[in-house]
Amino acid sequence: MFSINYIFIIFAVAVIAIGQITFKFAAQSLRILPSQSLLTLLRDNAWPFSLVALALFFYLLSTLAWVHALRTVPLSVAFMFNSLAFVIVPVAGFLLFGEQVPRFFLPGIALIVTGIVLVSGW
Repeated sequence: MFSINYIFIIFAVAVIAIGQITFKFAAQSLRILPSQSLLTLLRDNAWPFSLVALALFFYLLSTLAWVHALRTVPLSVAFMFNSLAFVIVPVAGFLLFGEQVPRFFLPGIALIVTGIVLVSGW
């Protein structure tokens, strides 16, 4: 049965995926040298550390939406939706960072979506 709280679950999963993508942008921007002092490290990496803070904020938003949804959606059903992140993040990695996706990615997506439909009763 569909509930408005499923929107919160999908939002939570999408935002956690955005957080992962933001972490990747931060990681690509880091400039670390072995001989750097802590102060120099912080100064030279203000942008990547800002991205890390933003990613953590996305995690907070995701958690708030998740907890709100769990008030009415059974955990056994809601948790299955987390697997959508295994679809979103690799697609974003491919589109944004030129990363390769595994050979069996498309059949895997089909299995994930089928599992969510079966478990949620849609």
